[in-house]
Amino acid sequence: MNKLKPLAMTLVLVFGVHAPASQAEESYFSQVGDKFLTGFANIFTGLGEIPKNIVDASNKTNYIIGPTGGLINGTLHTLGRTASGVFDVITSPIPTKSMVEPKYVWSEFDKTTSYGGTFK
Repeated sequence: MNKLKPLAMTLVLVFGVHAPASQAEESYFSQVGDKFLTGFANIFTGLGEIPKNIVDASNKTNYIIGPTGGLINGTLHTLGRTASGVFDVITSPIPTKSMVEPKYVWSEFDKTTSYGGTFK
C-alpha cells in the first residue's frame, strides 16, 4: 500500500493541473508561464521600441523632427520594457499582470507604451 501512495499523489497533482476551464478561470501554472514568457520576450525585443517610436513620432509631427524625438523616446521605452521584462522574469512565481502595456512590442504597434498596470 505504501508503494501506491506516491503514484496516487502524482496522479492527483497531474489531473489537478489540467482542470477544465469551467473549474478554474486560469491555472497558477499558466499564469506563471505566461508572465515568464512575456518577461523573456520583453527583455530581448525591447529594442523594437526605437523604430516603433520613430514611426509614431514621425506620424504625429513631421519627418524631420519625428526621428529625433522618436529615437530619444524609443531609447527610454527600450530601457523601460527591458527592465519590466527582467522584473517579470524574476517575479514570475507571483502571478500578477505585466507592468508594461501593450504586452508585447509588436502588438498594438500604434499604441504608446505605458507602465504600471501590475497592481490594478
